[in-house]
Amino acid sequence: MTVESIATLFMAMLISAAVPGPGVFTCIARAIASGFQATLFIIAGIVLGNAAFLIVVILGLAAAASALGNLFIVVKYLGAIYLIWLGLQLWMAEVNPDDIDSRAASSGAVSSFLTGLVVPFSNSAVIFFYVSLLPTFIDVSHLGWIDGLTAVLVISVALFIVLAAYSYGAARARGLLRDRRARRRCNQGAGVLMVSTGVYIAVRQT
Repeated sequence: MTVESIATLFMAMLISAAVPGPGVFTCIARAIASGFQATLFIIAGIVLGNAAFLIVVILGLAAAASALGNLFIVVKYLGAIYLIWLGLQLWMAEVNPDDIDSRAASSGAVSSFLTGLVVPFSNSAVIFFYVSLLPTFIDVSHLGWIDGLTAVLVISVALFIVLAAYSYGAARARGLLRDRRARRRCNQGAGVLMVSTGVYIAVRQT
């Protein structure tokens, strides 16, 4: 890959990732409920899931993925149910304004990572997005392993930057809410956002 193609791919991914979708909404919901630190594990899951799809595309397995449509449908609904369950947990969570920081720090890393991983793996459209994106900037049919790793790294960094920016902004807004009633409403709003993300994934036609 040339420097120009790398820069172009990076900018294209920044713009694409900045469009609010399930990944962005999931990060915002967790940032509002548990702070910025908790979202880092979610972001890691989302980035890893996207990297896995991208590697599949680079290896030329998009056709095989298409043949596994029924499996994608099962994963899609399981992922949607999981996100809805998380949203309901946020809605019903008890609020202690004096313990916000410690609760945020104690958010389960594994749970957060799996939450992030669920998002791309419950949306089969992700793999087809990369099928259409990559050929625009690089010749996938003659893509060496170095160029392939470069593409994965570029897209992963761009995705991380966008999700981290959304999460940080949401976490900053959360930090201003120390009142119990305000925190309760904040958690309920985050719960609605998480449930809405799950419903969106479930009903979206892919």
